[in-house]
Amino acid sequence: MLRFVSQINAGSACTRDPLFVMFHGYGNDESEMIRILEAVYRQDGHTDQRPSYLSFRGTYDRPYVGGSYWYPDGCGVKERRRACSEVGDGVVSLLDAAAFGNRRRILVGFSQGGYLSYRMIVEHPSFFDSAILLSPSFKGETDTVLASGTRCLLAYGTEDRTIPPDDQRIARRVLQSAGHLEYHEYDGMGHAICDQEINDIRMFVDR
Repeated sequence: MLRFVSQINAGSACTRDPLFVMFHGYGNDESEMIRILEAVYRQDGHTDQRPSYLSFRGTYDRPYVGGSYWYPDGCGVKERRRACSEVGDGVVSLLDAAAFGNRRRILVGFSQGGYLSYRMIVEHPSFFDSAILLSPSFKGETDTVLASGTRCLLAYGTEDRTIPPDDQRIARRVLQSAGHLEYHEYDGMGHAICDQEINDIRMFVDR
């Protein structure tokens, strides 16, 4: 069952207003991505704007320490892809409605949520307009060929020890091969989000 919180504002009839479709990292919840989006919209005096979003909670709950995740820690590639496919198919079915027909669908995911967003582009290559992949996990994707027109922003910190350097390189190579990648690397940042990254996300969304 998909669990999410939403804020949907009336879209303009003449422009394709963005709808952010957001997925948090391992052990967190839907509020993580809302905080990131709110920070993006505080930049450059945009405090009066209230972005439309659906922020989803992971399908697996941690029973004792709280938080959720999208696929079991340490699972194999097949199980990871199967879990992502189930979520992706459900999200696409939800969004494939007249109410969202005039929206720019923008995926946003951090870590596990970034990998999930990437798999959604692979399996639904023409459905999403853009994807913002923040420090995504990428294990087991060496054989993937991405054939999609979705614009992607990919970002990592130079001190990220959670995502192995080889996986980061593979992520960049796979996404670059599709021809629509904007890549950012942040000096001194670990597996986290920094102020410059927030600003870069804002500029990416505005383009």
